[in-house]
Amino acid sequence: MAIDIFGIQPNKVSRNLKGYSVLFYGDPKTGKTTIASKFPKALLLAFEKGYMAIPGIMAQPINSWAEFKKVLKQLKEDKAKEMFETIIIDTLDIAYDYDVAYICANAQRKDGGYGVDALGDIPFGKGYGMAEKELDENLRSIVQMGYGLVLISHAVDRTITDADGSEYSRIMPTVDKRAVKIASRMTDIIGYARPISQEDGSTVTKLFMRGNTRFMAGSRFKYTPDVIDFNYQSLVNAIGDAIDKQAAEDGAENFTDEAAANVFVDTTKELDFDALMKEFNEIVSALIEKTDETTFQTEWQPKLTQIIEKYLGKGNKVNNCDRNQVEAISLIVEDLKDLLK
Repeated sequence: MAIDIFGIQPNKVSRNLKGYSVLFYGDPKTGKTTIASKFPKALLLAFEKGYMAIPGIMAQPINSWAEFKKVLKQLKEDKAKEMFETIIIDTLDIAYDYDVAYICANAQRKDGGYGVDALGDIPFGKGYGMAEKELDENLRSIVQMGYGLVLISHAVDRTITDADGSEYSRIMPTVDKRAVKIASRMTDIIGYARPISQEDGSTVTKLFMRGNTRFMAGSRFKYTPDVIDFNYQSLVNAIGDAIDKQAAEDGAENFTDEAAANVFVDTTKELDFDALMKEFNEIVSALIEKTDETTFQTEWQPKLTQIIEKYLGKGNKVNNCDRNQVEAISLIVEDLKDLLK
């Protein structure tokens, strides 16, 4: 997918929950996994084995980070995209624990060996960043492939310290704060589920969708209600109503009932190292063939060198590049094409 800002079309907000990302967290047995299973064509990646009482659910138990990565590889296939539209991570807590174990097992120690007991044992404090990056890249790959994503966690009351040193309690997901940061920036809805006592003594589970100092919650949709009954249809209705209100305010032309467009596609993965190397060499060969040696050396060679060193650094050559430098090579080829226009 080539970059072309002149072909950009206005974004359309979808009423269809397919393609959106959600974080549900809350007390145990509040129906988080059950509600998540109602999302379109859902596949549960069961890090926590709490789905045995959910009839009809499509579930894949996950027992290690390596198993998770193998599933991600299968999700790239067209057959998987025909079967599934939503991927559920239950729970994000255990997923992050597996991520940390994977990083620790493969980390190089100061003595040159491999394997440490904790992220803090990885030299120079790099372990925490490595685990965060690994989680971020793998979760992001799910939405980049066009799937909707539902993340599930439990709830805990944490003590928060303000910049002025004052402390207060806030209910948040139990997962590590680094995973919370990743989930917060990639999800469209963060909902906190908890049972609420009624006047008749019964309880009803509610989903809080607007946060405050007491608990974490939020939504990208402007008119999302503060709280709803925690069931799938109520969620669909709440988002639909919020979008209808926004459409009335901003104009219906930028809203749709079609599934949301995948804005997370990673176009860098489409870069073909071998094809770009071939194209670079063909451009240079064509220049050599159509000009005499003196003209090439005095006119074209300095321009080529300037473009190459702009992206690779002084003295470096394209033919010495490895596959990790595919983005730089793509920029060099684009500059050469512009030069020849």
